[in-house]
Amino acid sequence: MTYRCDGCGAPLGAREDLDRESGVTGRSWACTYCGVGVPTRVAERLQHRRDGSPTDRR
Repeated sequence: MTYRCDGCGAPLGAREDLDRESGVTGRSWACTYCGVGVPTRVAERLQHRRDGSPTDRR
């Protein structure tokens, strides 16, 4: 699953493409490249995605 950022159009497909911001209401996610918010549901799915890298948890 790849999501395109609404701000810059960058493909967001892995944890490294997201910045987590903790706040009073909980976690929110933003594009690493431009800082535009990413929907929580999309971000949570990307956080658990296995991309085949050595850091994947199995």
